[in-house]
Amino acid sequence: MAGVAGAVAAGTVPDVIKGWWGEHRWFLTVLCLGAAGVFAAINLWQQRSRGVGIIVALPREEWRVPWSEQWTHAAVDHARRNHDSCFAVRRVVPAEADAGRRRELRGDVLELAFELVSARLTEISEADPAAPVSLYVNAALPDAFELGAMFKFNVQRGIKGVSARREGSADGPMVAQRSESGRDAFFSAIWISGRLKEGLSPAESVRVEKLIRVVEEPEFERAPDGGAVALVVHLADNPKMVAQALRAAGEGCADTRGRVERCRDALVIDGGPGNIPESADEFELVVRRIYEAWRKWVTARPQYAELETRLFMAAPASVAFALGWIFGHSVRIIPHPYEKGGS
Repeated sequence: MAGVAGAVAAGTVPDVIKGWWGEHRWFLTVLCLGAAGVFAAINLWQQRSRGVGIIVALPREEWRVPWSEQWTHAAVDHARRNHDSCFAVRRVVPAEADAGRRRELRGDVLELAFELVSARLTEISEADPAAPVSLYVNAALPDAFELGAMFKFNVQRGIKGVSARREGSADGPMVAQRSESGRDAFFSAIWISGRLKEGLSPAESVRVEKLIRVVEEPEFERAPDGGAVALVVHLADNPKMVAQALRAAGEGCADTRGRVERCRDALVIDGGPGNIPESADEFELVVRRIYEAWRKWVTARPQYAELETRLFMAAPASVAFALGWIFGHSVRIIPHPYEKGGS
């Protein structure tokens, strides 16, 4: 189309010059200017930056199914189709018999992945601060959560996120999520920015209540002398998850550091059996509602101010990454299966 517009403009200019005093001069002038404008607009559109897709794959050694490798290939293909370039980081989280050694190696893998991605983001921000960036994260939920927490203090504030399904950008990188709808392999799920901490409007509150349910006083065996409180986030089709998490919270279980604590109280956010609709608007609403509900719950219970918040979660990896970015510095995630402790 740009070629046609250019040809029209080039072919019309001489006619305008020749026939300026003729009866068609205004028609020819408008045609010339219109064609030139179309040519310029299309040329600028074609030269716009589609940014970089960054793939982070952190499969665990004990995972038995090949979907991790398939996910990586699909993410690379999607990133190449929707961005100017892509960059992939793949590191295996090793399985060790010794729990302490396993935690140490896991920490090394997360740190290396963060350093590699952070270095790439630095290059992008120096070359083109406005270049959009999409993150594709495939990791166990504790790993995705803690990786998001590492990015909390990343200083590359100029980068943008791009949506493959709609034009425009938003502050912060966009985290893509694997799609189950069949329309595409991935969809734009969550933009990582300060907006995730904004309170919900009345209309947004009504919308999000159709997606998740907040239970402020769930029934479970509380530990009156426990050193923590539990935040249970269930956004996956796992009907036993909430009950299992509350039981582990009351009895005590280990976090990713191996520290065992029991919980005095709990807040449950339950999405029920259905998935969150595959839309960035809905994903953002859910994340904002989780943060809002947690903040209100903690504020209303000052007696828990000194206690640790422990996160039990079944959710998409993009949500885990976003929650890590929001409050990963003050909340500890509990890996599943829940373990009572040990070295």
